[in-house]
Amino acid sequence: MSNNRYGGVDSYAAFFIGYKVKQLIRSPFFTYDDYEDLQQELMLAYLLAWPKFDKNQGDRRSFIKTSINNKAHKIIRDAETQKRWTGTKNVSLSMPFQSDEANNDALIDKISSDQNIWNNPSSLEQYREIEINIDMKKISQDMPKELQDLYSLMQEHTISEIADILKIPRTTLSSKAKKLRKYLEKSGAKELMKK
Repeated sequence: MSNNRYGGVDSYAAFFIGYKVKQLIRSPFFTYDDYEDLQQELMLAYLLAWPKFDKNQGDRRSFIKTSINNKAHKIIRDAETQKRWTGTKNVSLSMPFQSDEANNDALIDKISSDQNIWNNPSSLEQYREIEINIDMKKISQDMPKELQDLYSLMQEHTISEIADILKIPRTTLSSKAKKLRKYLEKSGAKELMKK
């Protein structure tokens, strides 16, 4: 007598499900305690797939094996994904921050507040540096093209190197640098550097 405890279910399907479950519990993702759960999941997959079987298009056993194997592969994939998952998820910084307090501040307000994670002096310094870089980028985008080119060169090179690159005398470059400095002071960059 077969070991088919599911009445009315194809005996080959019951056998193959048992075989596949034994294979699954030998994997590092499952234990013997998962035996019945896995058996039920594979049986459900078989029962849902069975109405789609057409004996004119293929063999019954091949259909049973394929539907059960596909579900088993999906179970393994899901288990691997769950094992890899770090518990993090992407959220919007404008999303309301959930806390015990009554106020519904946005997450960005909580993050940028001095009494929370930015309380570390080095983190505060990095945060201010990022703010300055963003503001300086906005200022540099509004500069005349000639000053914009000089500004970007000055980010990476010395005055002597820039003079060599542009093939102009240092005195000419110094006068252009003074124009750039005046432009930056006029646009508020001097106050940015004091932050």
